[in-house]
Amino acid sequence: MKNRILFVNRQRKVEIDALRMQAYAKASGFSVDLTTLKWALSDDESFVMAAETEGQLIATMRGEVVTEVSLLEQKLECPWDFPLKLDMPILLLSRAATLSSYRSAGLNLILRYWFLRFAITHNINFVLGTFVTGSPRENTLREMGYQFFDNKLGWQKSTYRSLFPVTVVALDIRTQGKKALRYCLDHAPNGMNEYVFDEEFPDLRIIKNL
Repeated sequence: MKNRILFVNRQRKVEIDALRMQAYAKASGFSVDLTTLKWALSDDESFVMAAETEGQLIATMRGEVVTEVSLLEQKLECPWDFPLKLDMPILLLSRAATLSSYRSAGLNLILRYWFLRFAITHNINFVLGTFVTGSPRENTLREMGYQFFDNKLGWQKSTYRSLFPVTVVALDIRTQGKKALRYCLDHAPNGMNEYVFDEEFPDLRIIKNL
């Protein structure tokens, strides 16, 4: 198949590492030690999804199934004291990267769509993320129905260093899931038809490591 969406494992780590490092080297609003983006144990425990064309990986996103609030707080670098009660487990999306020549193809939205479908299949009620203010996907997430919360501490504990205010977002699948899926379908119709996901969703794995 020429174009497809698929889950990848450590066997594709070189390509995933390259995608992440080229994308995050140009990131604005934060700095990060690029070497820490390389495939790690946490990736083995996570679900790494990718878009592939002619055998080449051109975009990726990681989903982590988290069951402990304490680990979630470590990953977000802030306490979960927001006015939203979470049902565990949750799905935390991160490490999104797209090859620069494909950034207009809507691949981030397509990967997010399939992660939402993954969450629904596994009865996960909340999909979370975090980013610095001014991210190009901020308006997209608002229109999809995500709730926005301020992380007043920013990113200072890990290899990430935030230079602008940090936002935590949460999508309640039960109330906003259909709206979010429809948004993806409406805003990336060509890509949805071109990049096909024809696998079964894998069984759940629980993240235990940062």
